[in-house]
Amino acid sequence: MKVTLWLKNEEYILNLKERSGDRLMASLNGREYPVYFSVINDNEILLNIGGKIYNTLIDSNSSAYLVYVNGKSYRWEKQSASKILKENKTIKSIKDINTSMPGRIVKVLLKEGDEVKEGQPVLILEAMKMQNEIKSPQSGKLVRIKTKAGDSVEAGSLLFTVE
Repeated sequence: MKVTLWLKNEEYILNLKERSGDRLMASLNGREYPVYFSVINDNEILLNIGGKIYNTLIDSNSSAYLVYVNGKSYRWEKQSASKILKENKTIKSIKDINTSMPGRIVKVLLKEGDEVKEGQPVLILEAMKMQNEIKSPQSGKLVRIKTKAGDSVEAGSLLFTVE
């Protein structure tokens, strides 16, 4: 199992390989450690790393692991690739927006070349007798609009592109 985590904005790559029932090989940023472990309960594990015993409690939510080792706490951030790219202002992100269902374009609210803000409606799609605002997932420039009012679109059709 390979996991990328962040501690105080520093990236750590943790790779765990099971060797036997109570033994695994842990690699942290390329450095390997043989680890013996004993599971106490769902959140508590005793680790033996190089003869040192670590009482470890792990609590997890969707954004971080809270790890307590011998009473000291660490917050290991989980970050998705999209969150990393969004935080890195030097990388331009291009997003193609596709429809998830067939429908008819009722109105296009903006034109190619317009600046758009995250969450701003770009067009209105009628599907299943309901009108849905299709919004930009990010701020940027509309570099392509593939539809016009009155067009019928199939599920998966490209609607517009934001850069």
